[in-house]
Amino acid sequence: MKEQTTYGQTPERLARLLAIGVRDSNCKGNPGAGRTPAQVLRDMLSSDLPLDPAMPDSLPAVLNWPSDKVLAAASQTMNDLLLGSRTDLAVIKTLKDYSKELVRRGESEAKQAAATAIYYAAIASALVFHQHKITQHSSKRLDEAYTELERKPWIPSELKDLFKRARAVSGQPKQEPG
Repeated sequence: MKEQTTYGQTPERLARLLAIGVRDSNCKGNPGAGRTPAQVLRDMLSSDLPLDPAMPDSLPAVLNWPSDKVLAAASQTMNDLLLGSRTDLAVIKTLKDYSKELVRRGESEAKQAAATAIYYAAIASALVFHQHKITQHSSKRLDEAYTELERKPWIPSELKDLFKRARAVSGQPKQEPG
């Protein structure tokens, strides 16, 4: 019988999470400084969820310790979570809140732009895959933001497609506080 450890995670799962932290801690300084929004966004989307509490931009450092649902999704990239039809709504909300806080921190312009794209991608993902509106923004404001992001040459085509799909379904989603 396998022993369960912190938050119900097996030793193997915790080792995986710790490996993520070690890999992320090899990035010195501000990873957004001197980089383009495309580079920062590509790195954010292709990385696993940042869970090392010692890192200043990790989920635990920005939002408090993540839920069990977020921990269960730790081995997936942000891109997979945002574009996955089976991603738990709680995980999508966490990505929205996390990216919103990164924007508020006001580090580099590139990092703010990338975090803004992830913020709106999370809102779009909730609309497209769960038919839930997880923001207070009006549908008109969301349509404007999606259109503006679609025009950016540095936004990956998968996110542009997600934004188009969100505009198409934004008619009558269920309202969630956010």
